Amino acid sequence: MSKLQKLVQKILDGRDVSYAEAEGLLLRLGFQLEVRGSHHIFRKLGYARNVSIKRRSQLLP
Repeated sequence: MSKLQKLVQKILDGRDVSYAEAEGLLLRLGFQLEVRGSHHIFRKLGYARNVSIKRRSQLLP
């Protein structure tokens, strides 16, 4: 199982992930990062919804 697959499984299992892990996954999936204050917004052309996460050491499931 690759690191990417393990990370996806970790998220699907509802376990905590770090901001760095989430950012890496979103960038790898083709999202563009836009920073507005403490919120980091990930956008992708052709994808109707944006992903907004607040930078912290551990993200909630």
